[in-house]
Amino acid sequence: MTSKVDKRWQDLFTAAMSEVAEWRGQHKKASFTEIEAALDKQLSGVRAQLLKDLVESSPRADLRGQPKEERPRCPECGEPLVANGQHTRKVMTTYEQQVELRRSYGRCPACGCGFFPSG
Repeated sequence: MTSKVDKRWQDLFTAAMSEVAEWRGQHKKASFTEIEAALDKQLSGVRAQLLKDLVESSPRADLRGQPKEERPRCPECGEPLVANGQHTRKVMTTYEQQVELRRSYGRCPACGCGFFPSG
């Protein structure tokens, strides 16, 4: 990852921690469970952005430039996939954050099976 991305991650984390500290100042008698929930809520946004950046930096995010032998294979027949355009896919994280991913949609040239490769 680039230092520009690292800086953005640091900024996101710093902002989330400031929010947690402010919340804690307003909830001095909060229980362990309440503190944990507040922390998880703030970190879930940071986590979602990290996840998005890491997934989109994967070689599988764009199949167009990958050599045939390095492309994911069709789960039905084993043929290497071909890129069938870039599409936006929305997924939900463990902490209920929606993440939009821009990725190649892969299609099998042999059997026609299509999907978003994982990774």
